Amino acid sequence: MSLLFVILGYVSCILRSLLVLVCIEPWTNPHVNGDTPPSTYEAWYDEQSVRDAIRGVDDWAVTDRHPRYDWQVLRTMKKDLERCRRLGDERGLCSQLRAQSSRNMCRVLSPALYRRSHIQTKKLIHDYIQEVQQCIRYLGERNGVTNGAASVVPAQERRQVIVDMRTTLGRTSLVLQGGAMISMSHLGVVKALYKQQLLPRIITGTSSGALIAAHICVTKDEDLLGVLEVTHINLDAFLRSQNNHSASGASSWLQSSFFTTMQRRYRRYRTSHHVFDIDVLKECTRENLGDVTFEEAYHKTGRILNITIAMSEVTGTPQLLNYLTAPHVLVRSAVVASIATSKAMYAPVQLLCKDPAGAIVMYFAADFSEKDHDHRKSTVHPEAPLTRIGELFNVNHFIVSQTRPYIAPFIQLQKVADRYEPLGLLVRFTLSELRHWLEVLNRFNMLPTFLQRVLMDEVVPTMASWSKVSITSQIGLLDLFRTFDTPTPVKLQYWSARGEKCTWPYICELKVRCDIELELDAAYTSLRRRGGMGSTIRHRADP
Repeated sequence: MSLLFVILGYVSCILRSLLVLVCIEPWTNPHVNGDTPPSTYEAWYDEQSVRDAIRGVDDWAVTDRHPRYDWQVLRTMKKDLERCRRLGDERGLCSQLRAQSSRNMCRVLSPALYRRSHIQTKKLIHDYIQEVQQCIRYLGERNGVTNGAASVVPAQERRQVIVDMRTTLGRTSLVLQGGAMISMSHLGVVKALYKQQLLPRIITGTSSGALIAAHICVTKDEDLLGVLEVTHINLDAFLRSQNNHSASGASSWLQSSFFTTMQRRYRRYRTSHHVFDIDVLKECTRENLGDVTFEEAYHKTGRILNITIAMSEVTGTPQLLNYLTAPHVLVRSAVVASIATSKAMYAPVQLLCKDPAGAIVMYFAADFSEKDHDHRKSTVHPEAPLTRIGELFNVNHFIVSQTRPYIAPFIQLQKVADRYEPLGLLVRFTLSELRHWLEVLNRFNMLPTFLQRVLMDEVVPTMASWSKVSITSQIGLLDLFRTFDTPTPVKLQYWSARGEKCTWPYICELKVRCDIELELDAAYTSLRRRGGMGSTIRHRADP
């Protein structure tokens, strides 16, 4: 009988949470009364500041105590770092910094600490991050002269502390997933991160997300905003294709561009067994990316581009392409190969590379021959691409911009449900079970290729819950009908604005996650430019 009451209690809590979520939550959302939403991060930040003041979040933030993180230990560590820095105790400072070996030190990344506000968490956490940054700058800028009785630490040892911290802390990769036209919101995600100086130097692209990743990694910083604001993106290939079809007299029986496009794609599938015209995509990538290889892109911008392609292991082609695994492969051909993974959607494509003389030649066919059909079914991704990135570049933290229309809604549901503990537990359990059964079906080769690829793309090389943060936008039912729209500047700006706005609530948490890493990167780069690395061994993948 007592067990029955417990079950009824849980059911009652879940029903109350659903009632709050469905009936009350929409009224707490701003702009439901027709107010104009903010168009810039600064305006949105000011609006959130007013809301925090009204809801009493400011008082909550200045109070160190909270059961979800070790606030007493964190406060002690901050005071020790500050004392060593102010006294000039370099030996003690080096010892203290070596202990800062995790992003989740004292559980500062607990999700409960970021649910009260979108723009702030506990002030102690912000102060701790700033103190660690100041200590790193202090060590990197010291010239070997010390005052008073503090210990003198050799310059090489201080540099080694920065290198060791950078190695143990790990690095961050921005992952841009596929989603056809919806994935153009990656432009806004990258724009928001770039303006807040949070854009990682390692960027990974999958399917249509590979096109955005390639744009970012082949464009220098001075021209990057032009790409992110769509002004420097060339869409003439799609315009020429539309004009050719218009000149040929193609029209729909409803005189609608949507039905015209559907009719044209249906005729193409009847004649060539492919829905989309791969030649238009090839022209678009050639006009925007040129004949740049992965190695040339890295030397040009300092960013590490990774593109994943779904190919069988027997073809001998690496499934993760970057300047280490495929340095001479043309970026534009890798983008097309990553997008054209389905034979029903696109015609077979080929990877291209530059030979020693600079001529463009075929690398490997990004397709499966009939004799390899059995291999294709047995292994699409023998190794998860994110795991491989972790091995090559010491990446243990991933910022995932998720735009797949069949994945993003579940992630958004989980984030909303987590705000109500019983409901969040139930949703998390249900999604975990669903993923488990998909993995079981995958082992028996009962899943289509795109679902196999999704399962592998979502695998991160660490079991830590804080190792991945997913940025998703609200994808509605009408967005599904826009998935395969023809790209235009207006549509790209629309999706870019949506991606930028959905990134703003994550800025506070991302600063806690990435500020120390970025400070270490700046100190490391400064030491290299000054020629102060001494005998320190540098990995080839270091930017």
